[in-house]
Amino acid sequence: MAYSDYTDDFEDIRPYTDAEMKPVLRRISQNDWLVSGVRSMIFPRCPVALKSLMGKLVQFDLWRRLRRVKTIDQFQRKIIIDRVLEYVIKKTVESVTSSGDENLDPDAPYLYISNHRDIVLDSAFLNYVMARRGKQIAEIAFGDNLLINDFVSDLIRINRSFVVRRNLPIREKAQAALTLSRYISYTIEQGNSVWLAQREGRAKDGNDRTNPTILKMLYLAPRREGLNFNEFLERVNIIPVAVSYEFDPCDVLKARELHRTEKAGGYHKRKHEDLLSMYRGLSGWKGRVHIGFGQRIQGRFAGVTELAAEIDREIHNHYHLWPSNFIAHDQLAGGKAREQTYTMDDVKRFMQRFRRESAEVKSRALQIYANAVANKLGESPA
Repeated sequence: MAYSDYTDDFEDIRPYTDAEMKPVLRRISQNDWLVSGVRSMIFPRCPVALKSLMGKLVQFDLWRRLRRVKTIDQFQRKIIIDRVLEYVIKKTVESVTSSGDENLDPDAPYLYISNHRDIVLDSAFLNYVMARRGKQIAEIAFGDNLLINDFVSDLIRINRSFVVRRNLPIREKAQAALTLSRYISYTIEQGNSVWLAQREGRAKDGNDRTNPTILKMLYLAPRREGLNFNEFLERVNIIPVAVSYEFDPCDVLKARELHRTEKAGGYHKRKHEDLLSMYRGLSGWKGRVHIGFGQRIQGRFAGVTELAAEIDREIHNHYHLWPSNFIAHDQLAGGKAREQTYTMDDVKRFMQRFRRESAEVKSRALQIYANAVANKLGESPA
């Protein structure tokens, strides 16, 4: 069945299609945020009197470039990956490496379930690796809490992303979960891969664990079709993915939030806090980044809890540990059990990140890095 036959069913969540691109690209090229940002990069010392003129020139150049793009795939590869991501990598990343992707069939659709550390870059780096290996780019699940304004919404939906609706009344929530399950099943059946985080929201404490509720949602539509749980698993081709950052640009922000939550018994997110995290994640130094692809999930499972445990095992096994992780683990343990994995210069540079923080916040920040070691070694996370 053609995609257009399902337009009404998925209208509120689906990505934009090739036929819808032109007006969306026009809106993007005229957006004040984007024009101002590009102008500041190209003309960082532009006199105030010339800002308006330079802005118009930037806007004209943006539209000139964007109107050449004819498909969503071209937009992702030529604009997002070749220009935006390459720029982010050049400025904020030492290297991007991967493992396990050589085992993937370039023509097969997969459901990538990954740990979630960065709002934007977890899925972006996965698709970067896919594009550079000449493999299929995945559709991305994005929470509707991130649709901060029309510009962000346009960028997300034109970047082959679909919307996960959250914070709904119980009855609407159940229907939204079924619609999402149907959409993901349909997308995979059409031969398209999908990326999904293993839990709602980032693992701010660094303890990567799959929420079984996510797996229940995935099974809703196949179950209605009459598939048993293991038949459903054979159909969706789950590949666990571990995204590892040497340095997390949001580590201090996360540590402060964790400390406040623990101290006050809760945390109220401030307006535009997600936008700040997205900006910090994109612009902050990440050092080395590794994308580890696990083995395709096969075999028989009693249910979602057992499946979640197997996904976690694969993610922890393929998570690449950096000196920062080992330093944090040793610092919290009060020893030097893994000092062969780092140098004293590594320690000084790493601990400088938290020099202005209280002891409680610093401890929380170290736990974010140390929990990856604990999970990989089968220890209890902090």
